[in-house]
Amino acid sequence: MNRTIKCSLLVTTLLAGNALAAPITQSFDTFGPLTGATFSGTGIPNDAVAITNIGSPAAGTDVTLGLTAHQRYFNPELTNDGAGTFFASPGIDTHAPSPANPYGTWNFAFYVGGTDADSYSYKLFYDFDLGLNTEESDHGEISFVGSFQDSWNLGMDFLGNAMPGLLPPNFGAFDPNNSGEYSFALAAYNGQGVEVDRSAIVVQVGQVAQVPEPGTLALLGLGLAGLAAFRRKRK
Repeated sequence: MNRTIKCSLLVTTLLAGNALAAPITQSFDTFGPLTGATFSGTGIPNDAVAITNIGSPAAGTDVTLGLTAHQRYFNPELTNDGAGTFFASPGIDTHAPSPANPYGTWNFAFYVGGTDADSYSYKLFYDFDLGLNTEESDHGEISFVGSFQDSWNLGMDFLGNAMPGLLPPNFGAFDPNNSGEYSFALAAYNGQGVEVDRSAIVVQVGQVAQVPEPGTLALLGLGLAGLAAFRRKRK
């Protein structure tokens, strides 16, 4: 399967500065089958896709955005909650070029299609940071125009290297052995560079530890201090 980004699809200036200082959360119109999407492969599941349709009531759907996650080759199948969150297993895929160049056991896949797909620009956001609630501005960004679909693995080398149309994530390298939470978004922009709509999903790999917010930690600290004082009074 060809994993090379087509240079003719990449744009370097249309979408500059669109990343937000906020986490990417699940977003879609419907979650289910995306008939006709192959994600440029054979046998890639298309039955659990976060789908967003762009269009007007008069003209109907002009553009369809789709995002999903799936097992790579014969690795364990992913499950999902039916609401944009997928659950995958950590570990290294055994199919070439992995494990020499470590790939994870799962891929993320995206789809842009429709009669009006050429009227918009698109940006694919992807995540190397295993922590929760990674800000969009820390995601990798791939900019392109027109219809495009594929299935990629976070272990692929090109995703970590800056090139025209691609800004890598602000977080080291992807480690397929780590448990964590990874978020993805596929956004469409009009001619003025304003976001029109998006699809977004989250992939939870292994057991993800919930880290308390700073306010929660402060309350916990006060609670422990109060408990200690109470115990001292009882002595």
